[in-house]
Amino acid sequence: MKIRAVRTRIAPCLAWLAICSGPVSAAPAACPVLRASPTRADDPRFAPIDAAVRGGVGTLYPGAVLLVTHRGRIVHEAAFGHAQTLTTATDGTQRPLATPRAMRVDTPFDMASITKIEATTAAILHLVGTGRLSLDDRLGTLLRAFAGTDKADITIRQLLTHRAGLWEWQPTWLHRDPSGQPLAYLAALPLRYPVGARFAYSDLGFMLLGAVVERVTGVPLDRYVREQLYRPMGMTDTGFLPSPMVRPKAAATSQGDAYQRRMAETGKPYPAAPFPPAQPFAGYRTQMLVGEANDANAALGWHGVAGHAGLFSTATDLARYAQALLGGGCYGRWRLAPARTIAAFEQTPFDADQALGFHKTQLAGIAAPFYGHSGFTGTWFAFSPQLDMTVVLLTNRVHRPDGEAYPALDALRETVLREAVAALRDDRTKEKTWR
Repeated sequence: MKIRAVRTRIAPCLAWLAICSGPVSAAPAACPVLRASPTRADDPRFAPIDAAVRGGVGTLYPGAVLLVTHRGRIVHEAAFGHAQTLTTATDGTQRPLATPRAMRVDTPFDMASITKIEATTAAILHLVGTGRLSLDDRLGTLLRAFAGTDKADITIRQLLTHRAGLWEWQPTWLHRDPSGQPLAYLAALPLRYPVGARFAYSDLGFMLLGAVVERVTGVPLDRYVREQLYRPMGMTDTGFLPSPMVRPKAAATSQGDAYQRRMAETGKPYPAAPFPPAQPFAGYRTQMLVGEANDANAALGWHGVAGHAGLFSTATDLARYAQALLGGGCYGRWRLAPARTIAAFEQTPFDADQALGFHKTQLAGIAAPFYGHSGFTGTWFAFSPQLDMTVVLLTNRVHRPDGEAYPALDALRETVLREAVAALRDDRTKEKTWR
């Protein structure tokens, strides 16, 4: 997958030189990198997982990609159903494709809110690990527009844990300044809750974290993660703004911006903030979205590159990133962040199921916790450092006729996670941490 052309190159950061406020030792000679396993495609251990995912085709989603890793190896991967079944006719109506496009294990997906983890949290990890940013740094110091506002004292830690008191969602594309940027609007937008008072999952907080990355590094978020993070990990199929050659290969999402336009017009499920007033807007997309960010804030408000959404990736590339986290921040001879920084981001300082950026999942009967995230388009991943495993399930659940309800995938994800644990528990190479 080729992302936008690179104008300049930035020398890779030596991420093991510093952590938070002090130096640490160099990275080991080599850490595990993700490799394919010679296991059979029809390995009976994974038959229950395949059956569960295949059972959702046609009802929960048109198609899906499943991938499981253990101890640095891809032990199972499979594709199900179709990447696209609908298209937009010349009159603007939806119609079925004459030949639905099959799903492949290397199909790129709109990662939606996994962008928060695979791009923004990864960048913050790297900056904290190299000593260029602290979790206690404040928004008013980092972003000039926020100095002197009611958001000036919000910390990076509070933004990562959704404890910043920000609105959950607002249509930023209706509030851009003359230059086309929404940052001034977010600075003027009053807080929804007192800072630190409660958990409120917020897209806006990660938009601000994306802006912080740009301010600290001096380069756009998409270029920083591509050059400094994805390239060292071999994540060549991951990035913002896919090229015209890649877009047609992506899993299709919805028809235009109809869903989020209704959110903006009705104030449901999130009410519209009373200030500042919205601006007229006539730029809504109406075509079937393939290789374009589904999220209207990312696409229309942030020109396709945002800290909360807009990233495209594949199951294998997402698993490569997870492998760096499983390796204590190390991937091959490169380090995302020191192990102590990774461990700090896995803590839950305020809410039991919310680490720094990552959601934390604890399943009954399984002692080891999982960390990961989901995305609105139907994407999800979870990894367990104790069990040394990752599960990725990418679906295109929003690819359906406009107006149809988007199905919940929570039950299926729990089934997939439990079945993956059960399959690997029977592996002769199992670890003592299996319970």
